[in-house]
Amino acid sequence: MTSPFKELEKKHLDLYVPAYLIKVNDTDVLREQFMEIASVQVDNTLKGPDRFSFTVNSTFDLKTRQFAHLSDTFAFGNSAEIRMGYVDGGEELPLMLRGIVTSVATSFPASGLPQITVSGYDLSYCMGKGKDSFNWSDKKDSEIVAEVADKYGLKAKAEDTKVKHPTTQKSTESDEQFVTKLAERNGYEHYTLDRTLHFKPPESIRKTSKDGIPVVRLEWGRGLLSFSPEISISEQTSGVEVRGWDVANKKEIVGKAGQGQEPRRDGARRSGAEVLKKCCREAKPLKIRVPVFSKQEADRWAEAILKKRSEMLVQGSGESIGLPEIRADQNIELLGLGTELSKIYYVEQTTHTINTSGYRTTFKVKDTTV
Repeated sequence: MTSPFKELEKKHLDLYVPAYLIKVNDTDVLREQFMEIASVQVDNTLKGPDRFSFTVNSTFDLKTRQFAHLSDTFAFGNSAEIRMGYVDGGEELPLMLRGIVTSVATSFPASGLPQITVSGYDLSYCMGKGKDSFNWSDKKDSEIVAEVADKYGLKAKAEDTKVKHPTTQKSTESDEQFVTKLAERNGYEHYTLDRTLHFKPPESIRKTSKDGIPVVRLEWGRGLLSFSPEISISEQTSGVEVRGWDVANKKEIVGKAGQGQEPRRDGARRSGAEVLKKCCREAKPLKIRVPVFSKQEADRWAEAILKKRSEMLVQGSGESIGLPEIRADQNIELLGLGTELSKIYYVEQTTHTINTSGYRTTFKVKDTTV
């Protein structure tokens, strides 16, 4: 349900007291180990694993000239849990990331005490390590993704991709690269939240459904601190044709997607294809040849490519008061930006930061119409 800013203020007790919780190997580093934390940050994205980092001020012993916790609490591979939000009557803070420690950096400044910055990634981190090859026969992509997730102890929430492929080949690539390839050919997004690998259509296409309602509504000057959008038709196309060859029947397979099939269609606005036709009346569809085995598969490929191109029409970056509700693969509504730009956007990346300046959220968004 959309949260107008007044409701968000009420929910988070006027947004006055930012709070965070950091657990490493199930130990609360603030309340149980009494560490002094200078800042904490979580990067949430649809391109690769999410990342966290936090900076500790209080772990260097001036007498022994040694850092505490480097070899135990902050050892590589230790589990990490990051929660962020506001003090709100004792309710548990929202989970931002569950992952592992992968990096420790130290700083010895000219003045002041040395610091440690601990960082790491979500539980899909190891999916990007190592490359191999494998083949699947007569499987849906969603079924294959579930198998991959299980290798890493992750639960898969994979929405049915419907098309069974006679053969699916993984060729000298990491599991992260392979799952990304499967997501792209279905027009899906994939990311890991908590212990679950999500593989699904983006929330952007659910704009008019119950699931796709924007999670927050912000107005410039009221919650929305800044916003820098860009509208460009440089990557737009009038349509997409995917061509393959049916070996059994010795004939060409053609899949098509064009104007009117872009996601997030809004009847009152124009898509990139419509804007492009005003500039280039003779614009031809983008033609791509890929190995496909049926028209259904070719059509799905074409729709996925059209989706990716159309989402490049409107892109923007912004900053808001810190709000844990704003995450990648969510819709947010931005207002007070004029008729063309006041609308619902799809979030593809966020950074949540709490430091001495308070709690801020920066984000990147996109949309398919103007």
